[in-house]
Amino acid sequence: MYEGLDKRPVVRHAKAEQLFAMEFSSVNDFLNQAASVKRNERSAIADGLSPFIDSPSTIGVPPTLLETIETMEEKHGDEALKQIGLFCLMRWLEIHAGTLEEHQNNESWPEALHTMADLSNLSTSIRTIEQIGSFGGDDDWRQMLREIVTQAVMEQMEESGCIKNMFAQWHND
Repeated sequence: MYEGLDKRPVVRHAKAEQLFAMEFSSVNDFLNQAASVKRNERSAIADGLSPFIDSPSTIGVPPTLLETIETMEEKHGDEALKQIGLFCLMRWLEIHAGTLEEHQNNESWPEALHTMADLSNLSTSIRTIEQIGSFGGDDDWRQMLREIVTQAVMEQMEESGCIKNMFAQWHND
């Protein structure tokens, strides 16, 4: 709706008018204002979620990772959760070990001590989880690992020529 030829078009929405009046003279103005409103809403939502998200008790993963974990759990039972958890803790422990080495090299002793405390907690967590049994899937998981590792070793041996040498040796014997 135009309010005169020399004025910019004004668009109003009853609900939006309570929050702000959108006035724009071009599509770009409209898109910029709409994006601004969306940013403000996103910011308000993020601010409201901060206490929840920032809590150390909050645990979350991206949906695609969750789908992968659920697929592995369906196929291999809860042993998949144990193994994935242990794998992640070991990777985290490796990162801390590398960071500890950097702190030692830089003689950053207070940081090194904090990192050592974290390493101790990670190590304890790993030992604790290793001792927890699974309700099922341990044999399936081990078989899957056996097949993957066997295939990887065979491929490596083929690339390095070891298999040809083995076959040649068997034929000569």
